[in-house]
Amino acid sequence: MASSSLSLSCACRAITGTITLPPSNPLPLALEICHCSSCRHSSGQLAISCFACPRSSSDGPPTLNITSKTQPVAYNTSEYLVRYFCASCGASVYMYVPETGDMEVCSGVLEGEGMEEVLRFKQHIFVESSGDGGMSAWVEGPRWKGWAEKSELFQMPGVKEAGEKPRAAEKEGKGERRLQAHCHCRGVEFYVTPPDEEEQGSSSVANDNKNESSQSQTSNNEKWWLRASNTKYLAGLCACNSCRLATGFDIQAWAFVPKTHIRQVDGKEVDFKMGTLKTYSHTPGTYRDFCGKCGATVFWRCEGRRGDVIDISAGLLDAAEGARAEEWLEWRTKVSFEECAANKGLVAKLSEGLKKWGDS
Repeated sequence: MASSSLSLSCACRAITGTITLPPSNPLPLALEICHCSSCRHSSGQLAISCFACPRSSSDGPPTLNITSKTQPVAYNTSEYLVRYFCASCGASVYMYVPETGDMEVCSGVLEGEGMEEVLRFKQHIFVESSGDGGMSAWVEGPRWKGWAEKSELFQMPGVKEAGEKPRAAEKEGKGERRLQAHCHCRGVEFYVTPPDEEEQGSSSVANDNKNESSQSQTSNNEKWWLRASNTKYLAGLCACNSCRLATGFDIQAWAFVPKTHIRQVDGKEVDFKMGTLKTYSHTPGTYRDFCGKCGATVFWRCEGRRGDVIDISAGLLDAAEGARAEEWLEWRTKVSFEECAANKGLVAKLSEGLKKWGDS
């Protein structure tokens, strides 16, 4: 892609902008994937993909220019970092470091073909924060415990044996296991309960269907969301344009859980108007829910087609074993809508890594 500028947009196009590419900053730009807890809970993602916005000169300002009348909403993750997202659809747009003036742009908002020529994956950072390596298990590359080249490399934990029992640390109350979940500002908090005994005794969809997109599943597939003898929920990764533009990132991780197993902190069944939750709908009957304060993606849901199964954005989950929450979830080994990926190079690496991970 030969161009002197890049265009960006969120899903609803309330936010649009351009990035000027100075001659001193040729393509491709380096793409990093961050796994820190702050990024996971403020985005809802298993990990976020961003790149440093070029500067007009060595001491000049970043070249991002928001061209829309609407400006992104600011959320201070800390005193060192401000995140900006769309108030209408929830898409993360960029992050700003006040102390240095640096700006990190979220990779999923870029428009155009041939993104693999614009952005090239370089490395993972803050992998230690994930506990289990998170999404870095599936995308081969340097895995730094903290900042790149300023910390040690992270060593991936060994693969768990199938059938390991859940940790007692995740049991609460009267022996009930709960998987806690929350956005960064905690304006949205809830927990997930495990499949009950009745579900564990029922049949689930055949293993050879486990790589189908969640959005293509119907009520004809009985218990398709269950895995591991119906003791875990299915989870998967999506590269569709809808997820990319509405989140601001190339890869969206979902956990598929029946509504009856998603509870508010007071124990009541989840209410999609709880706390700071906001809803965006671009297609009749389908809804995306996000936190209106910090911008984290929370749920995807639709009417009728899949009953009461809700997609939970996996970065919100606080599992004791790590970000992948493998004592609760079984991950698909295929990327949904891989053919729709904007950055085909990145998603191809993910697809290859998932296959190897599944074979192991």
